[in-house]
Amino acid sequence: FFNDTKRNSILRASYKMTGMVKLMDELDQSFKTSTQDNKVLQRIFERIDYKKDNKIDKEELEHTLRSLGYDPVKVNQYGISEVEQMIWEVDEDSDGSVSVEEFQLMFERGRNDRTGHEPKKLFNLCQFMCMDKDGDGSISSEECMEMIMHRYGRPKLDEIFRNDAGEREITLSDFLLQVNRSAKNDKMPQIKGSKGQNSGGGRR
Repeated sequence: FFNDTKRNSILRASYKMTGMVKLMDELDQSFKTSTQDNKVLQRIFERIDYKKDNKIDKEELEHTLRSLGYDPVKVNQYGISEVEQMIWEVDEDSDGSVSVEEFQLMFERGRNDRTGHEPKKLFNLCQFMCMDKDGDGSISSEECMEMIMHRYGRPKLDEIFRNDAGEREITLSDFLLQVNRSAKNDKMPQIKGSKGQNSGGGRR
């Protein structure tokens, strides 16, 4: 069997005269985290890592969720807390925390997932914090629409915002509720944003 490097070299040689090399380069880049992405991820990681020890533990993650107005489930169907599950899903070395490298790997896997099988709990929080630039625990409907358009396509966007009366604020609870329902049912009901209002916290 060929390794990835040899396989790509053979494919590049085969497609050299057809313009496919450029297309392959574009596809390669789409699965890599850009320098700008890394800067944003570092900023988010540092926001969560208030102990400044270059890792995210259960206490820090729970503090971040609550500071954004979200009440995580204390004990879920697996017998652990929602926060513990968020860490466990991406904790490659099983040390009970998330390193910078694991955080970046989580983001790359979540962003490039085409199967729907990648764990998304921490990724969804990361996406929200990417849009919540001022850290006030809410994002505008315009920012949310941009993310949904990119992640789910125009049909889902139209379905969610078909009765939208204008700009409004969407909390982390609103955001996670809709994303989780979409992942479970492949259907995203209309978001009802509420600035400064907790929409029921975690899934109970």
